[in-house]
Amino acid sequence: MFSRRRGRQGLSRLPGFKKNIISQIIASPLFLTAVGTLILAGISYPLILNLKQQGRINNEVEELKREIEELEGKNLNLNDLITYLESEQFTEEQARLNFNLKKEGEKVVVINNKDDSKGNIAPSKTQSIYNINKADKNKIKPVSNPYKWWQYFFNN
Repeated sequence: MFSRRRGRQGLSRLPGFKKNIISQIIASPLFLTAVGTLILAGISYPLILNLKQQGRINNEVEELKREIEELEGKNLNLNDLITYLESEQFTEEQARLNFNLKKEGEKVVVINNKDDSKGNIAPSKTQSIYNINKADKNKIKPVSNPYKWWQYFFNN
């Protein structure tokens, strides 16, 4: 009467049969692996973003530390320069060079040559031997780029 085939089909229509399939799928290793991978990826992604951000912050901190060390070195150099500029020695040097002053009992020798023994031009009375402002008075005139290329190719 009933064949086995029909009997099996008849079982699939039973309400408890679907629950068994769903529980089998949920309990299967493949499904558990997929769910575990998704959970791990969900946890790992924000962690990786935080690690990248922490790396960028650490690089910025190291850069700022190097900049602080550089600025502290410049600050020490400027403090040394200020100390020298406020010293009696600097005042005397500037008085001798700029105002032609001398100390009591000191003899002054005047050399009329503007060239020294090395062929360099000696500083004038108004020119300081110290380049405090680091202003370059002999600036090179700017030359256009096409002119530079013309000089490069045709005036070697």
